[in-house]
Amino acid sequence: MAFIAAHSEIHHALGQAERSVAATGQALLQGLPEQVQVAARELHDSAHALALALRGVDGGAGLAQAVRDRLVGVARDIAMQREALLRRSAMVERSLQSLVPQQGQASTYTGALGRYGGPAAAAGAFRRF
Repeated sequence: MAFIAAHSEIHHALGQAERSVAATGQALLQGLPEQVQVAARELHDSAHALALALRGVDGGAGLAQAVRDRLVGVARDIAMQREALLRRSAMVERSLQSLVPQQGQASTYTGALGRYGGPAAAAGAFRRF
């Protein structure tokens, strides 16, 4: 009876993960940051619930082929979303760099350390005893 309860819990958690992946994909297509954040949180929670449900399963041998195929599909979809986000992030970074050029000064406090933190320290001007 415990196996049937665990089996039902796995199906429920897997279904929730599939719905969360789809909702995250839809939110990404719409491009609304608030919806993406909510969908990503739901995806994280459903993935955690799925991991907990699968904790007692001994590898893939304890799962039916259909369940394994669904798990592979969820993992594949998450990987595709991750790659799309990385590409989008790189594109946004390039766009920002073209709009806001790099400043000549490396940081606000460049040279503020004077002789104590500059070349004198690297040259061994200060000895340790």
